Parts: sequence; C-alpha cells; structure tokens
Amino acid sequence: MSATFHEAGYAHLVELVHQKDRAARRRLHSVRLAAYDAQGGGRLDVALDPAQEILDLAALLEAPARRHGRLLVIFDARYDPQIFPYRPHHYAYLHRPDSPAPPLYYAVNATLGGVPDRIGAVALNNFESYLFLDREVVGQHAVAVGNLSRFAAADAEVVTYYDGSRHVESVRLPPKAHAEVALPPARDGQRLRRVEVKALFRLTSYVVLRRAGGELALFDHLFTYFK
Repeated sequence: MSATFHEAGYAHLVELVHQKDRAARRRLHSVRLAAYDAQGGGRLDVALDPAQEILDLAALLEAPARRHGRLLVIFDARYDPQIFPYRPHHYAYLHRPDSPAPPLYYAVNATLGGVPDRIGAVALNNFESYLFLDREVVGQHAVAVGNLSRFAAADAEVVTYYDGSRHVESVRLPPKAHAEVALPPARDGQRLRRVEVKALFRLTSYVVLRRAGGELALFDHLFTYFK
C-alpha cells in the first residue's frame, strides 16, 4: 500500500497511474482509498475507478478534513499482476491556492501495511532517514508518522542528530493513528542535521516544514537505507 496525509485548504492532486505504457495498459486493476483521523477513526472508505489517472484528493476529502483535521490517506492500488506484478507508484501535487509560494511535488510513501520486516522480529529493525541541507531554516520542521497496521499498535523512535549530539523521542501509535512530531531546529547551539524513524515495521513517514501560520513549505517522505 501507499499513504499520504491531507489537510484542509490545499489543492491536492494524486497521479494514480504513473506507468507509461501503451494506452491499453495504462490503468490499474483496482484501487481503494481509506482516510483516518489522528486517533485512527475511519472517515472514508471508497473504491475508485481504476481507469482514473488523476485523483482530486481535496475534492474528495475537504469536508472530513475540515471536520477532523489532518487525515491519513491510504491507497490500496494494484495493477493486473500479469502485466505489472508490483505496487503502483503514485506522485502528487500539493499547493495552498491563496499562497504565492510554489507548489510542492512529491512521491507518495510506500508502506508495508503493518507487516514486520522479519518474522518474529521484536526489535525496532526498520530504519528510515532524512538529511537536511546545511543552511539556516525559516520555519518549523516536523515528522508526520502514521501506522497502517490493522490490529497492532506501533512503537517508534524519532531520532534527531545535532552536530554530534543525539536526541530520541518515543511515540506510540494505535492502528491507523498518526501524529506530527516537532523537530527543534537547534539544541544547545547545534543545528539539526538528520532525522531517523525506527520502528518494528515500516510506517508512513514524511518530513514537513511549516512557515509561520502553518503553511507547508516541505513535504517529502523519508528514505529506507538499511534494515
């Protein structure tokens, strides 16, 4: 599965079909969308037209997002396995219509849906990382994390690195719950250099940067370098 987050007030378009093959194959076999509030409560569950290439996520979710705040959005999409036996890749456009800032383009985060990377695993063995540019940041960084598991709660660590020092913050997410963990730009005069998310299984995770007023200036998923 793949997952993202949606907030009210943003134009949000998702390219469901990215594979560029002849027109007869440029469609999904099936696609289903589900959206959950921060506590894991289901707010929408709908099957989409598999022939649809571009989804207007804001039009679909604006009302529940205004009512319940940021939503975790899960795509369960599949190609015909005889044609493309792998997960579809989705890409998205994100922009606040009243903002002069440029839009954001991002790849929708792939997850394992709450399946541990190793059978019988008990340690936090899935590592995802993000490096920050060596420049002063205007705004507030955070990591948005969501648990796609159907039944199991997720215990995760958000680890930040500041020019040699290391800080760990633990977060526990019930099934389908999500949270935004603030990342201080500096500690004891040391600048934020890197963040890692460690969990038993792969979570939905994005690094965000918010300008004054909360507008998104960065929305980018973390990267799995090793397990």
